[in-house]
Amino acid sequence: MKLLEFSYCTVSYKRPVVYLTFKEGAHLDVGESRELIKAAEKLTENQPYLLFSDARVFLTITPQSRKVWADKNEAPLLIANAALINNLSLRLTANFFIKFNKPHFKYKVFTDEKKAIEWLLQFDPKKKHLSQA
Repeated sequence: MKLLEFSYCTVSYKRPVVYLTFKEGAHLDVGESRELIKAAEKLTENQPYLLFSDARVFLTITPQSRKVWADKNEAPLLIANAALINNLSLRLTANFFIKFNKPHFKYKVFTDEKKAIEWLLQFDPKKKHLSQA
């Protein structure tokens, strides 16, 4: 498994999934978001990828950061993101992201890791028949 370490997040890759594991107190602004996108592209060697975001910590995400993630020009290789959360605040942020930022990729929030991975893998870019769920 390939791994990159940042002060606010660990990024790892096991084809076809890039795993973001946020650290307690992480703050995501435009710079951090672009850094994570570049890390994902580096680990996948610029191939389309699925994203699993483990956000079961206290973290903040700026509105500008959400715009970066949602923009196809900023994250063109991102196919789907399963976000693992454990608090209402992040669920509200996620719902806001879906409704107002309208990401170009599939996005769903989970409280169960196994269900999140199962959902995510249906969008594996290497499979011939992708579900559009």
